[in-house]
Amino acid sequence: MSPVKVFVYGTLKPGGHYWPQYCEGKVARQQPAKIRGELYDLHVGYPGLRLQGQAWVYGYCLELKDPAHLDSLDYLEGYAPNRPESENEYNRIRVPCFDLEDQPIGQVWAYEITPSAFAKNQTTHIQNGNWPVACNSIEFNLSTESPAHGKPLPARWDAG
Repeated sequence: MSPVKVFVYGTLKPGGHYWPQYCEGKVARQQPAKIRGELYDLHVGYPGLRLQGQAWVYGYCLELKDPAHLDSLDYLEGYAPNRPESENEYNRIRVPCFDLEDQPIGQVWAYEITPSAFAKNQTTHIQNGNWPVACNSIEFNLSTESPAHGKPLPARWDAG
């Protein structure tokens, strides 16, 4: 089985707000990377990616130690594979990913904000395609709320 790779561009980047809870100790390898798209500040403490255009969005390609770790990232991003796409906050999509020298890394997972979730936010296009780690500020209780939905985490939830 090939390793599971995910492109992260916001609060899941190394040093980001959710790195310690969702990625630290769960990543076999991290590599600065980029994908084609547009990045937006949603003004809610995390960015949204639109997979459109030819601009670069910068982040990291993470190789997960265990494919099961993808489930916790899905939950954080408000994505359920069996739910209609329009009911997700983000959808997980395979995209071509490149290192910073334009060499292909391969197809990786990335989370794209859904059109309905995008429309609910006042957005600002991030022209340089890079969400600064210093922007990572979340406005809810991390121990009891899901960032994507603001509802309590299930009792069985173990983000660690």
